[in-house]
Amino acid sequence: MEKYSVFVSHSSQDKISFVDDLVKEIKSLGISVFYDTDVIGWGDNLKEKIDCGLKSCKLAVIVISPSYFDREWTEYEIQKLLDRQDSEGGKLIMPILYKVNKEELVKHYPSLKYIVFKYAKSQSRSKLALELKKELDKKAS
Repeated sequence: MEKYSVFVSHSSQDKISFVDDLVKEIKSLGISVFYDTDVIGWGDNLKEKIDCGLKSCKLAVIVISPSYFDREWTEYEIQKLLDRQDSEGGKLIMPILYKVNKEELVKHYPSLKYIVFKYAKSQSRSKLALELKKELDKKAS
């Protein structure tokens, strides 16, 4: 099973406007990323690939936007990550709010109410990537 430092959960509608550039910044720091377009190929079993990424990641960046809510795969991913965080304890989920506010986040995912998040609009993608690297470094030490 391939191991990834970071799993990126997102709506495909946010790829071009935000997520692609964020992933590029994370990778530029030498961080291994499970990003669907890079990892999942023609003929692959989607569920198996996603489950592998969800189980092996050290941190999960969740880009929560209006298009993230109530979609089959995003709901699957966030539920698996919440279950894993509950069973293992510690920090796993790193939410980024993109075009949503905290009230919308809590309405859809009450269990994230007390998890510190970042607003996409308040930081550059490169700064978000650097902060993510710091969190990964803390987990490694």
